[in-house]
Amino acid sequence: MKDTIISLLNKNRNNRFLKNKIELRCACGFIEKLTYFEFLSGGEFDFGQPLSVISPFISESVYDETINVTPLHLSKKCPACGEKITAVFPLSLEELITILKVNPPDPQMYV
Repeated sequence: MKDTIISLLNKNRNNRFLKNKIELRCACGFIEKLTYFEFLSGGEFDFGQPLSVISPFISESVYDETINVTPLHLSKKCPACGEKITAVFPLSLEELITILKVNPPDPQMYV
């Protein structure tokens, strides 16, 4: 699955979503800001256990729809103190793959 994500990242390198930043903080005070692309393209992430959660979207006559989400965890060694920094990616695996598979809009639309 990591290979799939990394190949989709390389195809959609110019996706604006991937330019968002995430901040990693260590207990020693070290702070590193990474773009989503850097976070994912490094391949240092792991998949968490899939969870069943109630969908935040309400559709007509369905109020408690249960969906499965798989979290992505990054583990990185702090360059300052050597401790392990862990972070959770803000989107689930399922949402990320959907975003990466979408083709960018036609540039002619924005002329």
